[in-house]
Amino acid sequence: MNLRLKLMLPRILGTLLLLVVAGCASVSPQNIKTDRMDYGQVVAESWKRQTLLNVVRLRYADAPVFLDVSSIINSYSVAGKANGSVTMPSSINPDVTLLGGEGSWSNTPTVTYQPLMGDRFTKSLLQPVPPASVFQLMQGGWPAELVLRTVVTSINGLRNSLGGAAGDASFDQLVGALTRTQLSGGLSYRVEARKEGATVIVVMRRGGSGAELSEDSRLVQQLLGLEGDSGEFEVAYGLVPKTSREVAMLSRSMLEILLQLGYGIELPDGHAKEGRAMPGRLQAGDVAAAPLVRIHSGLQAPDDAYAAIPYKGHWYWIDDTDIASKRVFTFLLILFSLAETGQSYSAPVVTVPSR
Repeated sequence: MNLRLKLMLPRILGTLLLLVVAGCASVSPQNIKTDRMDYGQVVAESWKRQTLLNVVRLRYADAPVFLDVSSIINSYSVAGKANGSVTMPSSINPDVTLLGGEGSWSNTPTVTYQPLMGDRFTKSLLQPVPPASVFQLMQGGWPAELVLRTVVTSINGLRNSLGGAAGDASFDQLVGALTRTQLSGGLSYRVEARKEGATVIVVMRRGGSGAELSEDSRLVQQLLGLEGDSGEFEVAYGLVPKTSREVAMLSRSMLEILLQLGYGIELPDGHAKEGRAMPGRLQAGDVAAAPLVRIHSGLQAPDDAYAAIPYKGHWYWIDDTDIASKRVFTFLLILFSLAETGQSYSAPVVTVPSR
């Protein structure tokens, strides 16, 4: 073999290898791992911040706005091209091996935002949570104390905290007794079909056949003014029960829950007196209620927060070490995820290429 040809052989092989690599270029499946988790985390954080912002806006008598991330489309493309040419050497130009290559990579995510509006979504915000759903939440494992204090306005006339004012002491006793009954596995419900419609029956379990109700179960019946010792009672929506075997429950709508959370905001000095924000509904003799969620405020962004948003020159946030507030806020987000989002036929849709 010609000596020059032997010297050119590595170049020829390198050219062939470059062509093979360019033809095998592809997008790594590992991108799915990273992007799916990253986008999911960002969407979750944005939902927390949007909900907190709406709580603050309502306290300042501002209209809430809900914007949904309806789709995220991320497309990848990778391309490569290589070229090469080999010409036998001549006396004029002994080095005529030519090599070339090029490649390209693009990542073009597109995010679509859609305002939540329409008849169904509006109704889901304004309609009270059905009493049956209240007990479904407790049956599903949510603590009775969390569900009742967040969702219920009153039970058989026993008033929960409202507008920043503390509720009846009997309501707190009832919540405690129901919570202990739930933890002992003694609280359940069933739905019975009747002529006037489905009826929810709450059952407080006895210790065994013919056994008496537990002390907490008897306390619940006493506080609610129920007669008999069966451990069962019907639940209906209303302020006053129709019979001594019925429990009348006034529950809150999602919009009411947002308003109640707003009374946990530590307003900047003067904002309530100046009329910038709604003051608490405290009357003479009322005791201030412990807030469902503690929302701090300040001029600077916090260093460590569960959720933080800027609004009209101030920052509002939930501290990351406040587990009680975080639990209530997470519960609210789950309730929102179950709400009907409504039709999108009249809503403007904005699609923004993400960089």
